[in-house]
Amino acid sequence: MSTSFSRRNVLQLSLGAAAISLLAACGAKDDGAKAAGAASKEAVEIKVGYIADYNGAALMAVADQEGLWAKAGLAPKYLPFTNGPLAIQALGTNNVDVAYIGSGALWLPASGKAEIWAVNSVSNADRIIAQAGINSLADLKGKKLAVPTGTSGDQLFTLALEKEGLTRDDFEVTAMEPPAIVAAFAAGQIDGAALWYPLIDSAKKGKPDLVELFSNEDFIDQFTFPSTFVAGPGRAAKDKELATSFISVIKAANDYRLANQETTISATATFLKLKDADMASQASVAKLFTSKELEELSAEGTVDTWLTALQEQFKAAEKIPAVVDPKTFYNSELYVSAPAA
Repeated sequence: MSTSFSRRNVLQLSLGAAAISLLAACGAKDDGAKAAGAASKEAVEIKVGYIADYNGAALMAVADQEGLWAKAGLAPKYLPFTNGPLAIQALGTNNVDVAYIGSGALWLPASGKAEIWAVNSVSNADRIIAQAGINSLADLKGKKLAVPTGTSGDQLFTLALEKEGLTRDDFEVTAMEPPAIVAAFAAGQIDGAALWYPLIDSAKKGKPDLVELFSNEDFIDQFTFPSTFVAGPGRAAKDKELATSFISVIKAANDYRLANQETTISATATFLKLKDADMASQASVAKLFTSKELEELSAEGTVDTWLTALQEQFKAAEKIPAVVDPKTFYNSELYVSAPAA
């Protein structure tokens, strides 16, 4: 059977094809616009507090280098601090959204001033140091000793006192900021100090024969010294998406750091505008875990055990009135459930 097309048939077919093409083009344009809109969606600014050493800045450096912030839809604004209590104070005034702190400042989350979003590492950076010729804490009795209040150095000092059967009244203890301690020690204005690396490296430049009396490792069977990332109390409940996104960046950066330590050392040195050699010595005083290991330590309650032991010491030092359930300031489920960026 033959088929013939009239001029009307041809015109109708042409118009139909044109309409289909037009619709397809519009659809493609619409899809393209949606994709462009998604791509151009502004990243959420997050103000991140850090301490200018390897332990306190390595994950920030990695996140920058590997583009992890952008992948999580975040744009960081960095603010440096010299210690954890100052960083937590900034959380209270909304000057930062999340901040790195050492273990010595964990009494503040325990007292309701902040909440932990992630564990960073376990530190062995703290030391009780003394001038040459002083070989024990007892040798420092009656002498000038500087302690940065509420820090991990302060915490180590408390442990050392307990071990030696001494009290703070046995010394002329002065509360000082860490950089001031370095200057005073180098100038011979103080006889001893509670401090940590890399600041001790700076002190050694002025006093290369200084003596290390105690370190975190001396108390490893009693206490673990975790450093963490914290936010204001209740912040995760108010902004779970931000918390999850931040944790995802930290997890990815953490695993990169563990697998690529030399690259991370170099990236951190660049981030802090310091030498690679300075970072290498600092990297040696931190115990690292994979994010999977930290998830397991959080889920099984090991991190809670660390935090409880620290609180017991804080209570003995009268920094907190009572030991509370770590779950009130560390939401382990939030950390475990967040995917790596």
